[in-house]
Amino acid sequence: METKGISKLDLKRRNRKQILLAIRQAGMLARVDIAAQLSLTRAAVTIITNQMITQNILEDMNGPLPEDLSAPKKKGRKKTMIRINPTFKYVLGAAINENDISVGLANLANEPIDHKYQEIGDDTAPDEIISFIVSSCRELMKKHSLSTKQMLGLGIGVIPARWEQLRGELKGPVITFEKLVYLLEMELSIPVLADSAINLYALANIDYTNPKSANQLMLYSGQAYNSVAVVGQELLGGFLADSDSVSHMIVKIGGAKCEGYPDGSVYAEITRPALIRKASALKNKPMTAADINEAYAAGDKDIVKLVNTYADQFCFLMYNTTTGHHVRRVVMHGFKFSEQIYKLICDKLAELGRNRPVELTYSRIDGENSFLAGSALTIERQFYEMGGMLPGETAN
Repeated sequence: METKGISKLDLKRRNRKQILLAIRQAGMLARVDIAAQLSLTRAAVTIITNQMITQNILEDMNGPLPEDLSAPKKKGRKKTMIRINPTFKYVLGAAINENDISVGLANLANEPIDHKYQEIGDDTAPDEIISFIVSSCRELMKKHSLSTKQMLGLGIGVIPARWEQLRGELKGPVITFEKLVYLLEMELSIPVLADSAINLYALANIDYTNPKSANQLMLYSGQAYNSVAVVGQELLGGFLADSDSVSHMIVKIGGAKCEGYPDGSVYAEITRPALIRKASALKNKPMTAADINEAYAAGDKDIVKLVNTYADQFCFLMYNTTTGHHVRRVVMHGFKFSEQIYKLICDKLAELGRNRPVELTYSRIDGENSFLAGSALTIERQFYEMGGMLPGETAN
C-alpha cells in the first residue's frame, strides 16, 4: 500500500530539526517558548524534548528560569530551560589552505578542543596531505579517548587554489571531492564531507545567537578575493562553487590589466599579490605584506600613498558589495593588515558610509583554528539537518 504525504519518520526528523534550530538560535529555551515559536503543541514539544534528553542530545538546565522580580507575579509552573548538549557528539574538521593544513577536534557547539597544523606548498603531494589528515585525526581521537561511535564525522574545507591538487570536480554550480572523501572514509571509518573552504568559512562565522551575524559578507583574501553572502543565517544561493565574482569587479576605470579579468579589476588592483607587486615596483625590490605594514608605519611616502589608494578602493568595494547584498557587516578572513592600516580602512569606510554604516570584523577562525570551517559543515549536515537522529532510530 502506498502512503501519501510526509512519513512519520520524516515528520519526526523535521520537528526535531526545528526544535534544535530554535534552541541553537536562543542558546537555551523553555518548552513553552519552543511550542509558541514553532506552532507545536506543548505536549508534542514535551514528548520530543524528553526523548532527546534521554538520548543525551539535550540537557535540562536543572532548575527554573531565574525570576524577574520586576515582572508581575504569575501563577502556575515556572519555566525550565533546555539546551543542546555540546558533548553529545564530537566532530573532526580540516581546512586545506594555500599555505597550510589545519586539522582539529571540536564539540557540538563547534568550540575547539585540540588541533594539528602543518605548512604545505604547491609541491606537496596529495598523498602527503591525506596522510597528515588521517594521522592527525587518529592522534586526536586517541589523545582524547574518543571512539568512532562518538564522532559525527570529518568535515573538510578546500581552498580554491587547492581544488585541482585534491582532484575537485565542478558538477554544475558545486564542487565535489569524491576521491578525497572515499579515501578518508576508508581510512577513518567515519562519515566524511568536503566543500569549498570559502563557503565553510562563511558558515563557521555565523554566530546564531547574535542578530548582527544573521546577515553578513565573508571576504577571503589569498591569491585572489572570494566572497560569500550570508542572509538570514544561511549562505545566499547555497553551497555554490562560484565565489570569486568579487575578483572580477572593477575598482578603477582603465586600470591595471590582467588576463581573464577586466581592466582595473579587483584582482589586478587590490588583492594581496597586486598590492605586493605595486609596492615592489615602487621600492625597486621584493616586498612582502609585512614589509608594506612596516613601511607604512615608518611613514614611507610612496607606501603611504599606495596604501591610501588601496584603502579608498577597498572601501568602495566593501560599501558597494554590501549594499548589493543588503548586508552591513563584513567578516575578513586571511587579511594581514597592521592595526594602523586596519584603522585607516575603518575610518574611511565610516566616512563613506555615514548614512549606511558598514562594520568590518576579522574571522574568528583565521589561522590554526581554520579547521572549524570543516567541523561546521559536519555539524550542520550530520546533526541539525538530521534532527539529531541516531543511526537506526525509528519514528516511534
